[in-house]
Amino acid sequence: MSPHSRTLSALLKPLRNWGMVLVLSMAVVVSGAIVAVKLRSSPVSPSRPVLISSGAWAPFVGPELPDGGPVTKLVVEVLNRSGYSPEISYTSWSLAEEQVASGSAVGVFPLVSSGSRHANFLISDPLIDFEYVLFYDRRVGKPQISPAANLSALRVGRIAGYDYWHELESAVTDFVEFDSALDGFRALADGRIDLLAEGLLSGHAVLTDPSFAGDAGNFAYLQDGGPLVHSVQGLHFMMADTSAATSVMKEFNKELAKMRQGPAYEEIVSELEPSAVGDVTLTPSGKTGLVELLNADGKLVLLAPGGTRARVLTWPKEFVGSAGTPSENILVEVKVTNGPAKGRVLYVDARALQIEAEGR
Repeated sequence: MSPHSRTLSALLKPLRNWGMVLVLSMAVVVSGAIVAVKLRSSPVSPSRPVLISSGAWAPFVGPELPDGGPVTKLVVEVLNRSGYSPEISYTSWSLAEEQVASGSAVGVFPLVSSGSRHANFLISDPLIDFEYVLFYDRRVGKPQISPAANLSALRVGRIAGYDYWHELESAVTDFVEFDSALDGFRALADGRIDLLAEGLLSGHAVLTDPSFAGDAGNFAYLQDGGPLVHSVQGLHFMMADTSAATSVMKEFNKELAKMRQGPAYEEIVSELEPSAVGDVTLTPSGKTGLVELLNADGKLVLLAPGGTRARVLTWPKEFVGSAGTPSENILVEVKVTNGPAKGRVLYVDARALQIEAEGR
């Protein structure tokens, strides 16, 4: 090696050493950045498990309902978004409230707001709205409640643990109390009470359930009488009124508001609509050997393969009222939910309907 080369090598040696240090330093910086990004993209902490109390109240909540019922699905989703992993415990309504008051459960749902609950609980924004009505037995006749004083002379049933609307509570001085809505409807069918105060949807759920032996068609609800016989109430999630729960409820309401602005909320609460139980499979019924999708006048619009599924939008009166003289063709309005005609609202011959098995 020439003297010139040896001199150049000696000069470059420190640069080579510093180059290695620089490369290692850059590697450390890049690795640190990657770790930092991963930490930021991961949850700060895992979801915290919490015990939540509720009662069985079809079609809103209940251990026998898919996913615990649509209101349970809603509360679980909101709590998940708030950073919690809820476990739902089903019990009586009175015990559910006691569990929250004692601290053995973090929250309870779905309850209506009342003066006593405002005094003892933090109350969420409404989860959903529902209707309270007064059911009666058609076979006995429609009870007369005008003037309002007449209502106090009737035997009015209530369900233990329910808080009813102010006008009814003020008019009825002595309710007949039952442990469950099923017991209440059995008493109404047996003539032991004249009216039963219950939610419209939950009342229909009991009347159509196989555990109730009576004919659902024998029962109706009062529609004339204003706030004395009807009330729209919000259902809420409630927590014990503590400083620690205040921040949790604030986050719950924030996530609930976000959900109500998007499709997830509508998808969940749509399960409460009567049409949600009208899922059917369409089978060929005409000469074509295919499912015939018609307009309101019965004219052919489209053909569809057998096995096409749809949701009944309106059941014809022959299926839910009085059949009268059978007509040759009964048309049913449906919305197609799969296949090439998915999303179309058309009509089919009632003979094309096949009701899907429970739990499908």
